[in-house]
Amino acid sequence: MTVTHVVRMWPDEGDPQLGSFVRSHISALRDAGIEQRVVVWSGRSEHPLPLDGVHVVAGPEVLPGPKGWNAKVRSVLNLGRPDVLHVHGSGGDTAYLFVRSVMQWGQRLPRVISEHQYFGDGNLPSGTLWTHRLANVRTAVSPFLAARFAAIGRVDVVPNCWAAPLPHQIRQPHSGGCRVLHIGDWVDATKGISPLLEAWQIHSERAPLNHLTLVGDGVDRPLLEPLVRATPNCTWLGRMAPADLESEMGRHDVLVLNSPRETFSMVVGQARERGLHVLSTRCGGPESVYQSVHGIAYRDGSSHDVTDLASALHGLPSASELGTSEELKMFRPEMVAAQFMQLYRNVGIKI
Repeated sequence: MTVTHVVRMWPDEGDPQLGSFVRSHISALRDAGIEQRVVVWSGRSEHPLPLDGVHVVAGPEVLPGPKGWNAKVRSVLNLGRPDVLHVHGSGGDTAYLFVRSVMQWGQRLPRVISEHQYFGDGNLPSGTLWTHRLANVRTAVSPFLAARFAAIGRVDVVPNCWAAPLPHQIRQPHSGGCRVLHIGDWVDATKGISPLLEAWQIHSERAPLNHLTLVGDGVDRPLLEPLVRATPNCTWLGRMAPADLESEMGRHDVLVLNSPRETFSMVVGQARERGLHVLSTRCGGPESVYQSVHGIAYRDGSSHDVTDLASALHGLPSASELGTSEELKMFRPEMVAAQFMQLYRNVGIKI
């Protein structure tokens, strides 16, 4: 069988972390023996990075909006009829793709929509709504995200996935200050980085041996980079490839999350498996995903509540304390691949 995936986010030469969670799903299916093609509708000029054993195609560079939809749809239809058409992220263009796929290949072609991120409030946009209505299978990466689309029809939860940590990636207790890590795109409104830096300045006066490391980059770099330079005991590492990032985690003691909303937050699970404690806002996704996972402290203050965040930072565990790492088997690639394959079987695909 062959699956054609249409993705909006995919690692590329400019950002090797972009859409790594989507790539992980497709890698899991590849390792399960599924033949796949990927069409990248990112709209970015950087060339998408290859994936061994998977045919990855850069979609057309078109202007946003309906005028570019025909070119985007042709980039999928020209690959030929798959056994499953699987889109990742919904909008008007994916709804149009589903309509055109029915016209080209017939109603019996299974159509799957997987939601990885969605931050909108209020009524769903019409393109998102119709993508879900036209889909035979709907998935979301967390119960929190699935609830957003539940009124349309059944939504199965298929989580993000990652490999077990390597021995050298496991945190070891040490003497000295606590090493705190923040990972995220530099979009201040969605990641709460400037309030974190302000809270860290307060915290550093009481705990001058502690150190904050930030990994990421993005559109708010002109705002945030000067703030980092002015913040004591703080280092910015820029973007990192996933393998390097997973090793960097193990050199820290605590992961801090200061987002107002997250639909999953894969780094929380990865950090816990490496023995890091986690300090997080109550941002939706992590609480719904990691309900039975210990070592995660949720604070009640908002991402802008600097006083509450500084207080929570003061309560961080000692660096000499060994955080118990947990084996989160439900997030292994083989488990996630098995879920997708069962959903494909449910709509009549023989595997």
